[in-house]
Amino acid sequence: MGSTLAMAAMGVLTIGAGAADSPAQASIPARERLGWIQKYEIPPGSMATALNTFAYVSGLHIAYDARVTERLTTSGLDGAFSTKDGLDRLLRGSGLAYRFADNGRSVSIVLAQNDTGVRTDASGATALPTIDVGREARSERGAAGVRGPGDRATGYSAPSATSALKTDTPILQTPVAVQVVTRQTMDDQQAISIQEALTTNASSVSQNPSASTYDSFNIRGFSTNYGVYRNNLRRHLVSTLDTSNLQSVEILKGPAGMLYGRVEPGGIIDLVVKRPLETPYYSFQEQAGSFGMTRTSVDATGPLTPDRTWLYRISGNFMHADSYIDYANSQNVFIAPTITFHPDEQFRLNVDAEFQDSILVDVYQTIPAIGTRPASVPISRYLQDPAVTANNPTRHTRELIGYDWTFAFDKDWSLTNRLLYEYGYHGVTTTYFGSINEATGDATRRLFMTPTYVGSLSTNLDLKGKFETGPLRHDLLVGGDFFTENQDQYNGYLGVSPYVKSINIYAPVYGSGVPYKPTPNAFTYARENWKGLYLQDMISAFDDRAHLLLGGRYDWADAVNSFSSVSYVSAKNAAVTIYNEAFSPRIGLSIQPFPWLSFYGNYSQSFGANNGVTGGNIPLAPQRARQWEGGVKAEFFDKRLTATFAYYDITKTNIPTPDPLNPRFSTLIGEAESEGVEFDLTGRLDDNWSVIGNFSHDYAVVTKDNNKANIGRRLPSAPLNAGNLWLKYDAHGAFEGLSLGGGVSIVGSMQGDTANDFQLPDYTLVNAMASYRFEVEGAAVTAQLNVKNLTDAIYYPASLNRTTITVGAPRTVLGSIRVEF
Repeated sequence: MGSTLAMAAMGVLTIGAGAADSPAQASIPARERLGWIQKYEIPPGSMATALNTFAYVSGLHIAYDARVTERLTTSGLDGAFSTKDGLDRLLRGSGLAYRFADNGRSVSIVLAQNDTGVRTDASGATALPTIDVGREARSERGAAGVRGPGDRATGYSAPSATSALKTDTPILQTPVAVQVVTRQTMDDQQAISIQEALTTNASSVSQNPSASTYDSFNIRGFSTNYGVYRNNLRRHLVSTLDTSNLQSVEILKGPAGMLYGRVEPGGIIDLVVKRPLETPYYSFQEQAGSFGMTRTSVDATGPLTPDRTWLYRISGNFMHADSYIDYANSQNVFIAPTITFHPDEQFRLNVDAEFQDSILVDVYQTIPAIGTRPASVPISRYLQDPAVTANNPTRHTRELIGYDWTFAFDKDWSLTNRLLYEYGYHGVTTTYFGSINEATGDATRRLFMTPTYVGSLSTNLDLKGKFETGPLRHDLLVGGDFFTENQDQYNGYLGVSPYVKSINIYAPVYGSGVPYKPTPNAFTYARENWKGLYLQDMISAFDDRAHLLLGGRYDWADAVNSFSSVSYVSAKNAAVTIYNEAFSPRIGLSIQPFPWLSFYGNYSQSFGANNGVTGGNIPLAPQRARQWEGGVKAEFFDKRLTATFAYYDITKTNIPTPDPLNPRFSTLIGEAESEGVEFDLTGRLDDNWSVIGNFSHDYAVVTKDNNKANIGRRLPSAPLNAGNLWLKYDAHGAFEGLSLGGGVSIVGSMQGDTANDFQLPDYTLVNAMASYRFEVEGAAVTAQLNVKNLTDAIYYPASLNRTTITVGAPRTVLGSIRVEF
């Protein structure tokens, strides 16, 4: 690209959009055409596609150099706008401006004078010297939603979150609390796992004690009960989830039963996967870190056919690591291909597949409590028998295939169908403590081996439409979904025997056990089906300043969950089907006195997950919950910085907890209430500084229980106070390409179990990063170094019971080289 944008000489792409101007339009002078009001519905995505759509609706001819928009995207346009306002919004943060021709019928897209986001409709936009507008370092300075290489959101904030309402409603207008962890955030922090991506980047999210085996989190004091979603579809019993193929992670807080059925009231996690691009993009990353960790990742995308009707994308990685824990190690293989069929602007089909195989030998350290605190033992100490666990490692494999397609009838109505099938094997091998002499440290152990086979299918159908009734504008969603899951467990439990010896936690002796795989002696047969119908209407009025959300859902569910110590057949024969149905409403209101500020509130109910059975195969009642929530949202600096303050009050009934007499089963503690406040701040402070900050105060306590002594006790693994701050500095000028970042996380003390008889102490973690981005023969190279837990703090993020306290990782160093072209 030369020093000026001589469009004719460089092969200008001219869009007439196939729609000729009417005589009336053709006669309108440029100054009047700028104020011409049209209704637009342009989704976020490719800048070129958005300009094409804009030209079609407005009747304009738009000319630009295809190389200028090659890697640019826009946050879209939804509503009635003048030509000037519409172009301003489409081009905001892109580094582009526009010029009207004298005849008022043609628009030229040119490079702006600066990158402040200011646009001009006059001749003041002069050409710039040579600049590659596709580079991330440039587009990062723009507004939220700007995309960089590989369609990566080049910032920490996002303009919308589809999990909140299943629409692209701006976050400021959405009357619920929702946070987005962007791809840029995961890259800057080198977050390899979902746990690393979530636990410091959003308020009220913490590790669940089951996270050592399966991916589960606490949100607003309540467990997600393995409730992780993928592109709005439910998954269950997933483990060691990888971030390689993720575009972002959304956290929808509060009861989401109105849209998603049987979910926990704290909220849901929705994984948004990467999609194929029309522009070829290739990335190779090599990471190496402490404890022998190595990870190789690839990401490639582009068109399969010259007309770009067929697109592809493939992401994956291979990782191997030892551990700070003696005898522990892990290995992971992950691959995720996607094919897209996009013949026209009306129809798009994505077909996804995933395969993952993880082998682990106790990479998550757990220790017992002594007195009221975790036992004082080195975090590297192995408290299991390597003769058993190393010869029978934990293994998680999963296979996934799914699709989603959308057909747009016109600019106002569309139909979307999604489907996801997943099959997994989870073979967990571990030992847990039976009894502990707290004076001497002598402990008996029990061997636990649980091969679990899980198959699930999830699908939904959504009809979305926009229409008006007088002064009211409606954004309607009508849908239905179905979920089914089969789960079979062939567990082997073994108490004290020649195969599982006792151990002293202060002076362990290994090798006393004999390699052994117990014969299954505990069988679980579980089946779950539920279906639901839902209706939602977002009503906007008063010049788009007021937004009323009305929604309701009806669920029909049945579940089978039985146990036998004799055989799988006995468990199946003993099964009793549990039938439940319920209505879950949601109502919300958002008021925007100014375009940058909104006040919101909502009330919602949820129909919770099936709780399974007791040791006597007695069904446990399903969970129910309700929430009141209110707060304030704001956007600053041309929407580059977003802030949310929320107050919530959640009441949940029928909460399961491990049975103290038999931790393999659950019992109900009655009712609990979680009341708190939270604050989130994400985005850019200026062209150099980016920030992620959050704080949460959550008072989660038991309010009803058959055991009166439990009333008033705090829920376990739910910190009363927690705060996180992450700052990044992107240098410009002579040090262009250099980025420095760091963060601190402060987590208050937590109760270890529902009896509140031991506590997990408060802790502080410090993290840091440094990266440098440069170009080598047309490729962008990023060298990066991250240090996690810089001060080598010893901390305990969660606890299942007195014998199973999770230990956090010590200081780790992770280096990376990423090449993109």
